[in-house]
Amino acid sequence: MPYLTTGLLANTSVEGIRLNSILSVNISNDDTSTVAIQIEGFFQNGTTKAKYVEEFFTLTAGTLALRNYYVPFNAFEFVFFVSSQAVEVSVWSKDVSGNLISTHLVEIEASVDLL
Repeated sequence: MPYLTTGLLANTSVEGIRLNSILSVNISNDDTSTVAIQIEGFFQNGTTKAKYVEEFFTLTAGTLALRNYYVPFNAFEFVFFVSSQAVEVSVWSKDVSGNLISTHLVEIEASVDLL
């Protein structure tokens, strides 16, 4: 099962305001059959990485799923396990008002050889 990661993303606050409040995840199933998706979200606290999101669902052929996760941490990472290389994952940051910002814009495709 291919896995994709955002890598560790910095999200420090400036004058008490965190630029990134929400991480929006768009998952597209371009396969001809239903696929399984598992999402895990982690936050970094010092040298410790702790899981705070774990979600498993299926996505039928040719459909999209949109998920939003709060990211009130100095550093965080999301990992996606997908059952098909025809799945595409895009990740965007949003501010506290829900406006898209370009700080964290990551597009990851399972079709890329990750080994």
